[in-house]
Amino acid sequence: MSKYKGVTKRRMSGRVIWYGSFITNKVRHTFGVYDTEIECAKAHDLYVLKKGIKRKTNFFKKKLVQ
Repeated sequence: MSKYKGVTKRRMSGRVIWYGSFITNKVRHTFGVYDTEIECAKAHDLYVLKKGIKRKTNFFKKKLVQ
């Protein structure tokens, strides 16, 4: 379980990975697999902003520039 939206913890071959996906309007959006939870959360925000999806982000927009 993750504290970030669109981020799920999974185990693959004994290794922990962070999987990015969410459902909006009955459509599944998948945006990748990441090594860290924060990396995946930032990828979620970038995906949402780039696609113009009306969904809350995990971080402020200014923080994503870092």
